[in-house]
Amino acid sequence: MKVVIYGTGKMAELICYSFNNDSPYEVVAFCVDDAYIPSEETKLLGLPILSFEQVLRKFPKENHKMHIGIGRNSAREVVYNKVREAGYSFANYISSKANLWPDLITGQNTFIDQCCDIQPFVTIGNNCMLMGSRIGHHSTIKNNVLLSGNTMGGNVTIGNNSFLGINSAVKEDVCIGNNNIIGAGVFINKNTEDYAIISSSAIPQRVGDSKRFIMFNKSQEVKQA
Repeated sequence: MKVVIYGTGKMAELICYSFNNDSPYEVVAFCVDDAYIPSEETKLLGLPILSFEQVLRKFPKENHKMHIGIGRNSAREVVYNKVREAGYSFANYISSKANLWPDLITGQNTFIDQCCDIQPFVTIGNNCMLMGSRIGHHSTIKNNVLLSGNTMGGNVTIGNNSFLGINSAVKEDVCIGNNNIIGAGVFINKNTEDYAIISSSAIPQRVGDSKRFIMFNKSQEVKQA
């Protein structure tokens, strides 16, 4: 099956490499918003970079899938919804080198890299990226989430559109709210409210400016990550 990667940043390059070397998929092109289409001869990893309108014509939904290779949650969500409304299905990448159990449930447009360690009874929603994450049993990761090098205990819930940074950790039975930004090295030992920003283990948990930050990002033209 052939797949188009939406995005042209370093994340998109990693995703392309992963698909081509560790999946049954073949990446045939990269896609960007019309405003960011480069000159016709420009290529990335030897593949063409096309606008979404060009992808619709050259790589139709009947025999191609797409994967959104954009790191920022808000931008990835906007593109995911646009691509879904156009009728495309999504390719998932789950590394053969990741430590997984056969009962893992995943949604659409899932990316799980080789450094992930996921215990049984875990559910992952749509449009999520997991990079080097350790996920405890009975945990639920909702939609549009990015996890980067973090550790979660058992029975943890991560709310929609939340980000957890490198070396952050979540205690068992804790619920992370929607649209949270959890910084690097933070340990979360109690539930968080929606739109919380927690930037350091030395700073108390609080509701920060996450909502304004997210709405600002969504108001911008989506640029490749």
